[in-house]
Amino acid sequence: MNIKGIFFDVDGTLICHDKGRMSAATEAALYALQEKGIRLFLATGRHINELVELQIDFPFDGYVLLNGQLCLDHQRQVIFSNPIEGKDKERLVHLFTSCAFPMVIVEKERLYINTVTDQVKRAQKAISSTVPEVAKCHDQPFYQCTAFIDEQKTHQLARELTNCVITRWNPYGVDIISKQGGKDKGIQAMLAYFGMNAQETMSFGDGQNDKEMLQYTKIGVAMQEADPMAKKAADFVTKSAKDDGIVYALKHYGIL
Repeated sequence: MNIKGIFFDVDGTLICHDKGRMSAATEAALYALQEKGIRLFLATGRHINELVELQIDFPFDGYVLLNGQLCLDHQRQVIFSNPIEGKDKERLVHLFTSCAFPMVIVEKERLYINTVTDQVKRAQKAISSTVPEVAKCHDQPFYQCTAFIDEQKTHQLARELTNCVITRWNPYGVDIISKQGGKDKGIQAMLAYFGMNAQETMSFGDGQNDKEMLQYTKIGVAMQEADPMAKKAADFVTKSAKDDGIVYALKHYGIL
């Protein structure tokens, strides 16, 4: 199996929130992969500041952040960026400013929320993260919004935003990014930077926002507790994160 690069989702994939961090077995596997010369990348909806909070200090070769909207190299320098723009940006700013519902705006350097509710607290606790700071919207480019809304409001918002896509990351909230974005687009930019192609890659994920990534890479692996859309897109369904599903899949394919 000629795999030269592997992309990992974070929540529910690298990180099991029952444990609160990456397992020792998974971390050991990552170092073993690097010793074999395989490049390793994160592909997540998270902001780089949140990775610090999650104690992810492994030396990855690159970071596909905010569902592919912002890509950084190992020195945290920008490789690719795709902010939300136009009328959709204006609509999201209005919703944020009017506090229509709890909402996070994610810029390159920071992320902040308009209001905090019990739903927000539950959602953040479920992903082992603190609640973002409450702040006013600034006239800066932003790459993603997180809305803490139910399915009905999600469908309504999808009708209002003509150039964005919405994916749910847990029962409490959804991510909103440009329709021209996605983890697959971020991976494409990362591979171009490193002179690699998709036929040499593998990916691991568990959410709706991982579907395109799992389809784009040569091998897509969904975790045992993954969203049905992710499982359908995957080539293989492995064990759960708490049972070191990444290690299990790497051994299944003979990569370790």
